[in-house]
Amino acid sequence: MSPFRLTRGDVDATVVQVGFNLAQVVIPVFLLAPAGIAREFSAAHLLPGYAAGYLIGSMGLAWLAMNLARRQGRTDVTAHVYGNNVPAILAFTLAVMLPVYLETHDAARAWSAGAAAVTWTGILKLGAAPLAGVLRRFIPPPATMTVFGAAMYSYLALVLLQRIFDQPFVGIVALAIIAVGVLGRVPITKWKIPPFLAAWLIPLAAALGVGYVHPGSPGLAFAAPFSLLAAPLQAMRQAVPFFSVIVPIAIYQVLQDIAAVEGAASAGDDYDARAIVACDGLGTLVCGLLGSAVSPVIYALHPPYKAMGARIGYAFWSPVVYVLIAGAGLTLWIAQLFPWSILAAMIAYIAVGVGTATLNRVDRKYLSAVLLGFMLPAGAVVSSAINSALPALKLQAANPSVVSALDGSIYWKSVQGLGNGFLFLVLAVSALVTEIIDRRFGRAALWCLIAAIFAWFGLMHSAVAGWGAQPIYAAGWLAAALIVFSARWLN
Repeated sequence: MSPFRLTRGDVDATVVQVGFNLAQVVIPVFLLAPAGIAREFSAAHLLPGYAAGYLIGSMGLAWLAMNLARRQGRTDVTAHVYGNNVPAILAFTLAVMLPVYLETHDAARAWSAGAAAVTWTGILKLGAAPLAGVLRRFIPPPATMTVFGAAMYSYLALVLLQRIFDQPFVGIVALAIIAVGVLGRVPITKWKIPPFLAAWLIPLAAALGVGYVHPGSPGLAFAAPFSLLAAPLQAMRQAVPFFSVIVPIAIYQVLQDIAAVEGAASAGDDYDARAIVACDGLGTLVCGLLGSAVSPVIYALHPPYKAMGARIGYAFWSPVVYVLIAGAGLTLWIAQLFPWSILAAMIAYIAVGVGTATLNRVDRKYLSAVLLGFMLPAGAVVSSAINSALPALKLQAANPSVVSALDGSIYWKSVQGLGNGFLFLVLAVSALVTEIIDRRFGRAALWCLIAAIFAWFGLMHSAVAGWGAQPIYAAGWLAAALIVFSARWLN
């Protein structure tokens, strides 16, 4: 299969990929602007390096797809989906760059810290790549698929789906086209226009008509897709205190990569997890070394992309188009042409595809583990909404009176315990239930011990990683290990 060939599905996937990456890569620009970092500085320094890393990682994934197609003599192989990662963007922006800027009032130093965090993440991913196959075999497939589904179906979809109604007219038009052309598979005109292309252009015309989108002059400003740090080694050393943020993000992204590999296998494309994590690690490392504060990851979207007809071409052309946009200085301008009312409607289809793939891949006897795992991200959704709203209300989450009010109304401490490190919690609980269903109580108890370790080091149930972060949660999981292990004599 040639990476240059575009199927109708590849055209759709390219539209979605370019839109997602543009819409999400600019998040740090707008998050840091209220603190005092000029948008022009962020656009010129934080973003350009992402284009090169995205290109390198995507080309590696396209090459792996071509090898798989050649080895199996197939023409329907789909390349893995690659792009920027919202949880990492939020973590590195709000927990690394923002604190550095508030302490130093030095935008360049804050940028250096963000780029160094991405660089360290790439190094950690590359270090984990040789172990990816072992981890994939150790983690029960139903648990891997539950993490795969929970990341998109239960978390990002719930966080972003309501944005269909940022502009209700535009969003409903986009959703209707997705329902007819994608979910209903009704051909759009006799020329069978790619449905995602129609779901972008038609609502975009409506958005322009009602004034929801009003882009000004594009203003070309050609530049190289990178922005090098003045002292990269010093920045790497200065980022070490932020390992409590960096390490959990890296672990989470490796787990998502492995979950994406399992999801691809459910759609018929069985990749080597080590090679997939290595491609992601290389792309992430390039992003950081070239100054990007935005980290990429393998998206858990393989089955819905395959269902829309995407093959390999989109993995080649999406980053090429993105690099051209970034090199022309059009990132912020083009991002306006992919408003969230349209992207959220596309996410509705993708979320349904991810959920369906998860349920189809898992044996019915494990559905209790999957459905429980799907419910666990609820705390992260609520926590994310509250943490975003408090600064806008000029309130501090650490203020005792604010915490008391939240705890009395929405059980804030419980929400945080459920939401912090939620993907680790999904992994531990779904693996625990899976092993219990299979009557492997020793392995189930081991997952309780792993959960206790995660809690002790703050990888879950805690907003901050560190020694002894959540002892009461760790004690609870240790007690659970004893209960589960004792069940072997009750069985």
